[in-house]
Amino acid sequence: MRISAIAAAAVVGIAATVCTTIDADARRGGSSGASGHAAVRTVHRSVPMHRSRASSRHTLHREVHEKHHTSGKKELSADRLRDRRTLRGLPISKAVAGDALRNSKLAVPQGLHPKLTLTHKPPSKYFVRFTPFVQRFWRRPFFWVAIAGIGYLTVPEFYWDDFYRCIGVDDPLYDDCIYILSYAALDEADVVRVSMPPNAVYRYRATAAATEDCRACRWDRFVERKWKQSFGWVKVPEIGDVTVPDAYYDRFHAFAASNPPDYPHACRVLEDAAAAEGDAEITRSSMSPGSEYRFQADGAPGRECTSCTLAPFVDRKWNSAYVWVQVPQAGNITVPEDAYDRFYRYASAEPPNYAAACKVLTEAAAADTVMTSSLDDTRGME
Repeated sequence: MRISAIAAAAVVGIAATVCTTIDADARRGGSSGASGHAAVRTVHRSVPMHRSRASSRHTLHREVHEKHHTSGKKELSADRLRDRRTLRGLPISKAVAGDALRNSKLAVPQGLHPKLTLTHKPPSKYFVRFTPFVQRFWRRPFFWVAIAGIGYLTVPEFYWDDFYRCIGVDDPLYDDCIYILSYAALDEADVVRVSMPPNAVYRYRATAAATEDCRACRWDRFVERKWKQSFGWVKVPEIGDVTVPDAYYDRFHAFAASNPPDYPHACRVLEDAAAAEGDAEITRSSMSPGSEYRFQADGAPGRECTSCTLAPFVDRKWNSAYVWVQVPQAGNITVPEDAYDRFYRYASAEPPNYAAACKVLTEAAAADTVMTSSLDDTRGME
């Protein structure tokens, strides 16, 4: 990403760097992307100033701003100089327009101040695995994160806390970070399904049934959803404008307005409504200016769990070549060719490790739903 030039004495305001391990202040401020393919809006929020503390191995920082006048040049700290050198050397991919099935790869905004900067390079084996999130467009608000050697990632605001917990430590849990972003991509994507062709054969037939640790309801499927029946608008913090069919509103409200709110059951009311309509392809419609909320919830729902489920991969149509796998109690699972060996290693183990096999598909789905650039093909090979 390009870094805006440091002006001389005429500039009003300086940026101070906070180098920190996990810290409550690191959860405020930064820049957030807004939905829309045409432009990305960068927002800067002010947060208190602190003295910097260096991590033992990694330098994590956030940009904070406080306006004041200066009478001359201010010497930059060693941490700040190192940070600027890191940002100047980051690889930047060209913007690539998305299509109906794949998200765009965004241009890096001029003068962007990442919410977080990691100046220590991750091991090279993670470079390619982080690629699907480099300059990725998300439908909902997101933050920019700079990582040495990789580039500028975008992280959905809704998943920021989970992501920061794994990245904001002396030894980042990169596998966990990648899974969180992959889960976020899967959570956002619309699944296109196809029936198994009559002449197709299974690449593998599992004998053991797949079980799920928990079943999580996906709120994103009901944000600005346009139903085939009359519906009203409900505002849910950190989720957005949720639409609820009138015929299901009383049941939904009984759960959502309880104390404390029972969001899992409220969400499943909407799942029932979607199933009754045939759960067809989702169309969305923004709330019109004259509309009013029928109900505004006070608190945000927490995700029940992020356990991997094979459901999104049943009869899934991928944008690359894929094969068919039969898993008892799950159905016909499709697996991309380039991910099959990893999937098979876990699915055919004794006993089967379906959780790990599912994570392979989740990561593959993140890569399958975003455009790539020429730089992506060589990332980590330099």
